[in-house]
Amino acid sequence: MGGQLALFAGTLNPNVGAVVDFYGIHPNVKPDYAKLSGPVLGLFAEKDGSVTPQTAREVDAAIKKAGKQSEIHIYPNVDHAFFNEDNTGAYNKAAADDAWRRTITFFRQHLK
Repeated sequence: MGGQLALFAGTLNPNVGAVVDFYGIHPNVKPDYAKLSGPVLGLFAEKDGSVTPQTAREVDAAIKKAGKQSEIHIYPNVDHAFFNEDNTGAYNKAAADDAWRRTITFFRQHLK
């Protein structure tokens, strides 16, 4: 839900200059992507049963259809919560390290 809340906040608050969505899509939240004030980076897991790669691609396409900038990365062979080092069943250090690198690079590129 955290990633979805970040994405949703980006549609509600024009002061949000960029959004990074870590594997978060909520089926009952329908953000108006046309109201995004900054670009979106989506980081998703190939084995995620809640937010499948297809769902991630659909969100990416919907953001782009709304005329906004979006990019996604789907990490192979990892599951939801791969970034959470306290979740020993899902944590994947290589994917988490790469996701953090992408996050920092994205924010440095898009925020002042």
